[in-house]
Amino acid sequence: MNVQSNPFLFESAILSHLPGFGAVRTTQLAGYLSVGDAAGGWLYFWFSEAGGQPEQAPLLVWVNGESTRSAMDALFDEHGPYLLDPSGRVYPNPFSWHHHANYLIIDQPLGQGLSFATHARYLPETHDEASLQLYHALQEFLLRWPRYRERDCYLFGSGSTAHTLARLAHRILDGNGSGQPQIELKGLGLGNALLAPEIQLPSHIEYAHQHRLINLSEKNRALERLEQYRHALASPNSLQRQLASGVAIGIERFIQQCCGRDLRDIRHPPAKPSRLLDEYLKKPPVQQALRLDARADGVPPALPIQLGEAAWLESSSHLFPPLLDQLKVVFFHGECSLEGNYLGLDAWLNTLSWTQADNFRLQKRVAWRPYGMAAGLIRRHGDLSQIIIQNAGLRATRDQPAAVQAMLRDFLACDYVKHDI
Repeated sequence: MNVQSNPFLFESAILSHLPGFGAVRTTQLAGYLSVGDAAGGWLYFWFSEAGGQPEQAPLLVWVNGESTRSAMDALFDEHGPYLLDPSGRVYPNPFSWHHHANYLIIDQPLGQGLSFATHARYLPETHDEASLQLYHALQEFLLRWPRYRERDCYLFGSGSTAHTLARLAHRILDGNGSGQPQIELKGLGLGNALLAPEIQLPSHIEYAHQHRLINLSEKNRALERLEQYRHALASPNSLQRQLASGVAIGIERFIQQCCGRDLRDIRHPPAKPSRLLDEYLKKPPVQQALRLDARADGVPPALPIQLGEAAWLESSSHLFPPLLDQLKVVFFHGECSLEGNYLGLDAWLNTLSWTQADNFRLQKRVAWRPYGMAAGLIRRHGDLSQIIIQNAGLRATRDQPAAVQAMLRDFLACDYVKHDI
């Protein structure tokens, strides 16, 4: 692994203070990691050592899932150590995941958010390419800060980034077996995962009908479009297959037009993204403190269309049986999110064959009580858990931070004790 290709290697990555907050309270790092191509592009990272007993805490790697959201959203508006209020004040997040893990976030794919490429040819066109770039970046992080290499490692993400994380998990396991520096991968956590569009897209229509977002007539119209999607997806013609992505997106837009709700949280109408974080990150003292490169400021080169389409054209089902046999896995869902909803994941899990598949399918959902009060439903067998978090949308960590933090705590500790379920 040639870390010398990274010109940021010898820059200080230590974060000592944060504008609007003051002196930081744990070992924190920020900067850029190379993607394996000499001077080709860099993925932005931010890291906080665990708030307590970091020498024993695992390493948790969070990879952002939506190209429209930077990993900084996780840091300042979800499960990072900080929250940002409308006045620009930064204050501690009591439900931060760094209370339970050494916490690393990586902004991906290359060319989005705070990560950047020097030329469009370095932008990933497939989830395979994106996972390879992530693997290089993670290996570089562990080479630069080797004390975290011996920690148990867990990969977390949401939505369509599950395609990339499944491939990253395989790269790590394969690399461990072929002489690459070891990464102690132990588990995988996926929120509202989009993994098998041919199975999960029909569930979006069914979920919308069950939750009265569309009526029967509208459901039938959506099902007609679903047949168009299936026909295009099955075509041997690559141009026809590309049309499938547009049809899938059209189905979701149709549902949203019918109901006027945000499909990521059906409790609310669609809302414009907040500019609060963008304004904070534009401040020169913030850019300096967070080691932001000026080349990430402008409009990034557009990602190749193939990567955006891959969420609707690729299935990652074949990758999961070996992962379910080797790793701890938790799938979690905000119950109010149509995207990656539990109906689709149930249907998908019913198609998979792994060692404990039959036993898992026999499990009934029971009340999930992570802190003594019902917070959702859970079913679990062996190292696989599936949790539905009540009163939460796609961003369950923001909607129900205490419940999700408790889920993480128990998952990392192997401690789904009886009173919690």
